[in-house]
Amino acid sequence: MATKLLTERSTVLDLYRTPVGRDIVDKLFLQTGMPRRLIYLFSGLPLGVIDKLTRRITGPGLVDMILDLVNGEADRPLHGRAPDPTPWWREAVFYQVYPRSFADSDGDGVGDLRGIIGKLDYLAKLGVDCLWLSPVFDSPNEDMGYDVRDYRAIMAEMGTLEDMDELIAGCHERGMRIILDLVVNHTSEEHEWFQQALTDPDGKYGNYYFLREGSAGNPPNNWKAFFSGSAWRWFPQAKRWGLKLFSDGQMDLNWDNPEVREEVADIVRWWMQRGVDGFRMDVINYISKKPGLPDGHPFIGQLLEFVGVEHYFYGPRLHEFLRGLRREGFTRRVAPSSTPRRRLPGGGLGDPLPPDMIGIMVGETPGIGMELGRLLSGYGRGELDLIFNFDVLDNPGRTRWDTYEYQLG
Repeated sequence: MATKLLTERSTVLDLYRTPVGRDIVDKLFLQTGMPRRLIYLFSGLPLGVIDKLTRRITGPGLVDMILDLVNGEADRPLHGRAPDPTPWWREAVFYQVYPRSFADSDGDGVGDLRGIIGKLDYLAKLGVDCLWLSPVFDSPNEDMGYDVRDYRAIMAEMGTLEDMDELIAGCHERGMRIILDLVVNHTSEEHEWFQQALTDPDGKYGNYYFLREGSAGNPPNNWKAFFSGSAWRWFPQAKRWGLKLFSDGQMDLNWDNPEVREEVADIVRWWMQRGVDGFRMDVINYISKKPGLPDGHPFIGQLLEFVGVEHYFYGPRLHEFLRGLRREGFTRRVAPSSTPRRRLPGGGLGDPLPPDMIGIMVGETPGIGMELGRLLSGYGRGELDLIFNFDVLDNPGRTRWDTYEYQLG
């Protein structure tokens, strides 16, 4: 349902009635620790008045930035129960395995896939419906596997592709599904795509990433990385700046490029054909960046500790990208190598189930609140099935990086 655009004459209540506005206001009050009753105390004030009253603290442009975000989302989340039949994952028990520390089959001090295979009977006995593996793809491990070098290979210390095939089949034989971690906001700098981009920044693969001309010491904008420092890295051999929101070796993919989106969809199809039942997708809401990559607002950066985050936590093409990935990647066109056996009421196992037509899409979505979460995962929207983030665990006035006594009340 379309709604009218907000302006500086709109009130705080008007803002709070929009999904983006409600999440922004809730986040503001959570981060500052201000009492929530102030929302209703100031509900009738025009946003322009709020801007004038707070400008000495926030600086100019804050309300304009909020209005830009709010007016960029015309949809409203649906409320109520989704229709039957209930999808399997809604009532499933997911069990996350961090392979490196879960079970070591060869005594080298590092957990591996064969170690997990050896625990499948135990996991099935626990009542696990779906196994979720943290990163196992080939990686230089600058960020413990969240920097992928090859999406179609297994990191050496974890085992082999044949081990993974056996693990998938073993889960299915015991009536369990299995999903893998998929990190496609960025790749490792050692990925073949990025290596070719450095060799020829103006060629095909240069447009797979955010490579910008410039000079050393003058990054393209003021964005900050989550692992400290600038979100840009200078590559002297290419005379280009490269965007990396996380570590220096995790280079952000340019999802505005349709070839990147097709590459990712092809990776998903490849694994789905091998029998994987879906993916948990790392920081998936960051894949759409605001065109032009403008500077971040200083006050937002100070409040949230990451300058520039307002330009990519809920980017303008996020819904489009997720729908396309679901349609082109997660929707099965080829039968998988195996499917989970049906679990019978008495505890036994029946014949293999028919393939799920669409693999499960679980999104890690940092910074996404309740209302935007409904838009990203609502029934019938054709995007994510489930989302999670860690923001809801913060106490008022605190962030995950603070040291404090946690209050449950």
